[in-house]
Amino acid sequence: MTVQEMHYDFKIKFNKLDSNVYRDFQVPEIDWLLNEAQEVFLKQRYGINNTTQKGFEGSQKRIDDLRNLVMKNVSLSPVTQVDTVSYEAELPDNYIFAIRVQSVVTKTSCPDKTLVCKPTQHDDLSNCLLDPNYNPSYEWGEMPIVYGTISNLTAGANRIFGYTDGSFTVTSFILDYLREPARIAFPGGVLGGQYILPDGSTIALPNQDCELPEHTHREIVDIATLIAAGDINHPGYQVKAAKTSIHE
Repeated sequence: MTVQEMHYDFKIKFNKLDSNVYRDFQVPEIDWLLNEAQEVFLKQRYGINNTTQKGFEGSQKRIDDLRNLVMKNVSLSPVTQVDTVSYEAELPDNYIFAIRVQSVVTKTSCPDKTLVCKPTQHDDLSNCLLDPNYNPSYEWGEMPIVYGTISNLTAGANRIFGYTDGSFTVTSFILDYLREPARIAFPGGVLGGQYILPDGSTIALPNQDCELPEHTHREIVDIATLIAAGDINHPGYQVKAAKTSIHE
């Protein structure tokens, strides 16, 4: 479904083609709603805060819903040593959610080895590094990681931090993750082929279709319609909410 078709579908579902009861949504407004709906859709399918209580890869449909956003075996470099036991690398600009993290490490007189990285809460990190059952181990092939940034870096420089026991070093992180989808945009639907966002940036031709699989497009439009209906207290809100839950 092209972005133009998604706009048409939105208007059909919002009863706009044969009724003047509700105000007409402009192209930039529909684009905004579609992108908000795409964000909601992504978060619902990744996490378990939904009617099915299933997260990403919890079912074949969940896998297919987000497959176009999966980035595989992305090497994060350079890796910088922070202190005697910790190493960090910058996450990709389009990073949203991690799926799997590994690290390639080296140890004196031992071959390079790929370790499984275990996400750890910051308040558990000190205990984790000291506990012999959970601390980093070349032999057991595991090391804890946390996510964050560094205060003297520019905003948005999000990073991953890995911790060793001091006996081995990290040479690279290998990341599987969900990337941010392209912004849905239909500038071709406005005079001049462009419009300005609230932050002052310009959306101009060419149009940008939804990058998610085709079968998700009507679901995203349904969520956009639901958001719009809720925002203006539309009488069909409950019906639209029930329909959206069916897609789960």
